[in-house]
Amino acid sequence: MNLSLSCPSCARSIGDFKGNPTQVFCSACNHRYGVVYGKLSRRSSIHETLLFLTAKLPRLDKRHYTLQITTPDRSLKLLQFSLSGREDEVPAHRGDVVSVLYTMQGYVMKKLVAITNHTTGKHYILPTPIPSPTYLTANLSVITIGLLTCAFVSGGGVFATLICSGLGVLAYLKLSNIAHLFSPPLETIGREGNRLIADQRLLAQKLKIERRIEELSHEGKTNQVLIRQLEDLKAKMAHLDAQLYAARIYRAASAIKILKQQIANNQRLIREYRRTQRMIEIEVETSWIADQLPDTDRFTRTIVQKLEELKTIEEQNQFLKLQLNAYEEVSAEGMQIYRL
Repeated sequence: MNLSLSCPSCARSIGDFKGNPTQVFCSACNHRYGVVYGKLSRRSSIHETLLFLTAKLPRLDKRHYTLQITTPDRSLKLLQFSLSGREDEVPAHRGDVVSVLYTMQGYVMKKLVAITNHTTGKHYILPTPIPSPTYLTANLSVITIGLLTCAFVSGGGVFATLICSGLGVLAYLKLSNIAHLFSPPLETIGREGNRLIADQRLLAQKLKIERRIEELSHEGKTNQVLIRQLEDLKAKMAHLDAQLYAARIYRAASAIKILKQQIANNQRLIREYRRTQRMIEIEVETSWIADQLPDTDRFTRTIVQKLEELKTIEEQNQFLKLQLNAYEEVSAEGMQIYRL
């Protein structure tokens, strides 16, 4: 699926994106947008008539939308907004892959500007950007304070101005369109929330595995260097006086044996961790594509069981490290003689 976006301001292509971006930038008009990308797991559209007197007179209609988006990182985003008019014009249905673009104030949404349906290829740019409650409240607060200040300076009735301002604000909020983007607590979502929590735990475990693979790779390279140094040290001691250095040669040989065993364990751990990592990626991607599969819990248990098995090898490596500590003198002297 081609996940491309168009800039709502200049209509030029922002470019393709991968993963789960939180921001996109249009190089043509220098606009920065926040983005929520994911699968539309729930959608509701409710019509409300604000004013209707007779069929011959103009009427005021509003439609309220709720879009629940499940992101690739297995989190939920809930977008609630309203549009003036009676018809349902947002081209998105449950199961579609969508992205929501909005202008930003810091790192939060300022105004909702566009919705893209990557499944159908349709783009919907809102007729007028819809402000967030925070942005709208800040503007109304400034206006209200300004009115009160003018009333106080001019000697008018501050109390009457306050009442009129309050009524005006309520009417404005009722007629205005507002967009609200937030992350609902997963604990309150039920079965779907529990599944997302389980997937988030798997993703957290995947990050730990990535860090552990890096540590094991670095440890393996360090041990290889130490083995070469100990081999050189053995050769120097044997060449100088094998009988004099017999004890140290034996300890160096034992240390090399332990290091090689540790390297073998590390390589096995890396292979198994990478395999588990791929299993987690497949599991999370499967959960995102198909909301629920009958055997998802079984695969999750398999991954957890595999991680428990790898703990045994980790514990064996810890035991080898304890054994290797007995040869710290050999290692230290080896480094010193090697430098000489």
